[in-house]
Amino acid sequence: MTSVPRILILSSDELLAELVCTSLAGLEVEIRLVSDRASFERLTERQVFDLVIALHLRPFCCGAEVIGRLRPRRLRRPEIYVVSWQQSEQAVLGLLECGVDQYMTFPLNLMRLRGKVIGALNR
Repeated sequence: MTSVPRILILSSDELLAELVCTSLAGLEVEIRLVSDRASFERLTERQVFDLVIALHLRPFCCGAEVIGRLRPRRLRRPEIYVVSWQQSEQAVLGLLECGVDQYMTFPLNLMRLRGKVIGALNR
């Protein structure tokens, strides 16, 4: 029996988080929503996720610590996607260097995000 993939969405914007959830409707996944970093940290200490989608950059500004917490013992999972307003090239490179798998900008193409999620979960 295989387990259902788990996706964690971090967003302080409830409407945006719901839009992303709606775009993932019909996938056989468990989705959890958190709205702040403290809730995010508590939940990721108790559960392992296959994919984390952060709908803002702030938790990953000094991302190595957050990535290390999400991927104990340097596991490849969860994949980590950050969606933010356009950032400087240096900020984006810093995210990718510390281990973020995908960086996307607003306005967000929800069908593109869905396709990336499906691809990530099928790997």
